[in-house]
Amino acid sequence: MLHVLFAAPQVPWPLDTGGKIRTHYLLRALARRHRVTVVALGDPAADADGLRVLREMGSDCHLVRRPGRVGRLLQLAQGVAGPLPYNIRKYQSIALHRRVLELTRRGAVDLVHCDHIHMAPAGAISRLPFVVDQHNIETVIWDRFARDREEPVHKRLLFRQQAFWLRRVERALCARAAMVLLCSEVDRQALDDLLDGAGRPEARVVPNGVDLELFSAPGPAEGSGHVFFTGSMDWAPNENAVLTFLDEMWPTVRRRLPGLQLFVVGRNPGTRLQARHGSEGVRITGTVPDVRPFMRGALALVVPMRVGGGTRLKILEAFAARVPVVSTAIGIEGIAAQDGLHYLRAETAGEFAERINRLRSEPALGQALAEAGHALARERYSWDAVGGQLAEEYTRRFAREAGR
Repeated sequence: MLHVLFAAPQVPWPLDTGGKIRTHYLLRALARRHRVTVVALGDPAADADGLRVLREMGSDCHLVRRPGRVGRLLQLAQGVAGPLPYNIRKYQSIALHRRVLELTRRGAVDLVHCDHIHMAPAGAISRLPFVVDQHNIETVIWDRFARDREEPVHKRLLFRQQAFWLRRVERALCARAAMVLLCSEVDRQALDDLLDGAGRPEARVVPNGVDLELFSAPGPAEGSGHVFFTGSMDWAPNENAVLTFLDEMWPTVRRRLPGLQLFVVGRNPGTRLQARHGSEGVRITGTVPDVRPFMRGALALVVPMRVGGGTRLKILEAFAARVPVVSTAIGIEGIAAQDGLHYLRAETAGEFAERINRLRSEPALGQALAEAGHALARERYSWDAVGGQLAEEYTRRFAREAGR
C-alpha cells in the first residue's frame, strides 16, 4: 500500500462537472487500494458535504481557502500580464504549497497525484515523484480557441497570448513529472507534440469512465422525443458549442423538424444563453439535481463541440443511458466509437438536421446505436475497471521506489 497525496483544485463534490466526476471516481478507486490524503482548495462551509464524502471514502482531507475577491482579481491581472497564464495562475496558493510541503515532510508520502495541470506546481515543489492527471491538454484547447474564426479578433489575440505562455508552462511541468495520465490516445499524441524533446515522462492512458448502474437506472423523464446537451455552461468550450449550435445549426434543424425541443442542461449559463430560453423550442435549465430525467425519452444527445480536449463524459453517460448520440469529430474525440455503429457524426447544420431526422424516422437505427453505445461503455469505460487499473499501475510503478 502506498501513501498518495492527492492535490486537487477543488473538492470533487457535488458531481456537477466533468472534472469533478473524473476526480471523484479516480480518487475513490485509489482510496480502495492505497492510503490517500487530499489537499484541496475550497471553503469549509460550502464544501462540508464534499468533506463528508471524502471521509466516507477513507481519505483524510486538508482544505485550503481559495483567495478572496481581491486575490482573484490580482490573479486575473497577473495571468493576463504573464508569463504564468491565468488558467494556471488562478489555482496557485502559497498556503496550499506550504501545506503540501508540510504533509510530504511529515507523512511518509510516496507520491503526489496532481489533479489537472493546475496542481502540477504543487507536485513539482514536493521533491517527490509526482503524477499529473491531464483531464485535457490545455494548450490544445487554447490553440483551438485562437484559431476559431467565429471568435472576435480581440479574443483570438488573447487566446493566442495565453496559449503561448501555457505551452511553455505545461511542457515544463509535464516533462518533470514521473508519469502523465491522459484521457485518450489522441491526448497522448498531443502530449508528444507538446513535449517535442523536452522530456519523456511515462505516459498512461486512463480514459474517462461512467457509472453504468447509475445511468442505466429507470426513472422519471422530463420529456419525450427531444434533443439535449449536458455540461457545465461556465466552461468555455461548452458555451461555445451551444451558442454556435443555436446560431448556426438550430434554425436549420427546426425547419426540418418543426416542434423539436432542445434542452441545454448544465450549471451557470451565461447571459447570452439565458436570453435564448423559451424561444424556438429551447430550454436553458441551469443547475439541475439530476441530468438523467433529461436523457430518458430523448431522441438524441447533440454534441456540436468545435474546441475542447480530453474525452466527453456526456457521451459516455448517454451511452450508458442508451441514448443515441449525434456529434462532431472533436466532440467524440478520444472515445473508441465508430460513426454509424455507436453514434452519428455531423459537422454542419444540414448534417445535424439530417442525422436527427433519421433518428426520428428510423426508430430501429436509434435503438441499434443505443445498444451498441451501451455495450461499448460497459466493456471499456466502467469507472470501477478504469480506476482499479490506475491503482494497480501506481503499485507497479511506485512501490519499488517507496521500498514497499
